[in-house]
Amino acid sequence: MKVEIEGSPFLPEELKKWKAKRVKKACRTLRLKLDSKGSAEEIAQQLTTRKIQMSTEDMLALLKGKLGLSRLGMKLISGLSGKRRRMAKTRITAQGISAERFSKRLEALMIEPDQNYRRVNLSVYPEHYVLRPNHGTLEVVETTGNAPLPTQFFITFGDEAGLMEPRDPRYPFQSAGIARLNDQTEIGGVRHQFRDTTEGLECLLCVEFPGLCPKFLVKAHQKHLAVEFTNWLTWILAHQSEE
Repeated sequence: MKVEIEGSPFLPEELKKWKAKRVKKACRTLRLKLDSKGSAEEIAQQLTTRKIQMSTEDMLALLKGKLGLSRLGMKLISGLSGKRRRMAKTRITAQGISAERFSKRLEALMIEPDQNYRRVNLSVYPEHYVLRPNHGTLEVVETTGNAPLPTQFFITFGDEAGLMEPRDPRYPFQSAGIARLNDQTEIGGVRHQFRDTTEGLECLLCVEFPGLCPKFLVKAHQKHLAVEFTNWLTWILAHQSEE
C-alpha cells in the first residue's frame, strides 16, 4: 500500500508514530491503564480488547460528558460556518483487490450489525469508540484528527444532498453520506471514491468539516484516514476468501 497526503508520501514509519500517539490519547480518554511493556502493536491490541469488552451503552455512558461538550462546540461551529467546508483528503493505492470488491466489503462493515465487524471497526483506529449501524445510518463516536474531545455523529449513506465535494466520474464506486449530530444539525460528511488500477485499486478519501474547524484538526484527520483505511484494506485483503 502507498499513502499520499497533499501530494507527499505518508510513510509507514510516520503512520506507526501517529497511531502510537493516538493509542496513548485513547487510553487517557477511556481512563485505561495498559501494560506498557509490550510493542506498540501489542498495546494497540490490548486497547482494542478493552474496547470490545465494553458495550456500546457502557462506552456512551463513560464518554457522556465529553460528548456533550463536543456536541455544543460542533453545533456552534457548524452554525457559524454555514455552507463553508474544509476538506481532509488522503489518497491510498493498494494491490490485490478490485475497487468493486473493496467497496462492497467496506459497505458491509459500515451498515451490517455484525459483532465481528464491530471488532474490526474498533480495531482499525485507536480512537474509534462506537461504530454502530442502524438501517443505513452509522452512529460514530470517534476523535477526529487531533481534536481534544471525541464527537458523536450519524452518517446516512447514500444521502449526498449538501455534500460540497463533487463526485469524480473517474471513480465508479464510492461511500458517501451526510454527517449529522443527534439533533439533525449537519456537520459535514464523507465522500470516499474508489477506482481500479492496473495492480489493484486507488482510494480518494475525503471528509468534510465545517469551514470554521481549525486547519490543524482537519490536516490531522488526513492521518486518521490513512491509519483507518490502510487497516480496513489490510483486513479486507486478508478475508477475501470469506465472501
